[in-house]
Amino acid sequence: MRRSVVVAALAVLTLTGCTDPYLSIDLIFHRHGPEVVAEAHRIADCESGHRPDAVSPGGGNFGVLQINAVHRAQFEQVTGQPWSQVTNAWWNVYYGHWLYERSGWQPWSCRPGR
Repeated sequence: MRRSVVVAALAVLTLTGCTDPYLSIDLIFHRHGPEVVAEAHRIADCESGHRPDAVSPGGGNFGVLQINAVHRAQFEQVTGQPWSQVTNAWWNVYYGHWLYERSGWQPWSCRPGR
């Protein structure tokens, strides 16, 4: 039952363009457990203050998880969205989760233990 509720919530949030970075992190990272969810929140707080519209001073990192522009083509391929959606909280965290599953927290300067 819980899984079907989460899947339904994800579908609704994706279709409606969820702009809540806190909810996006909670839902997208949930399967990794509370410790990883808490780490993701700490990273978002450090990187962007949880602001979906955040852009780094040099202009190369964007959104809640400050996705670097070097990931542009991969972001578009993984999410199916244009790069302009990198500042949409849902798609930014979605791609950040995809990156986390492949590299852990290595791509982030605010990673745990640093």
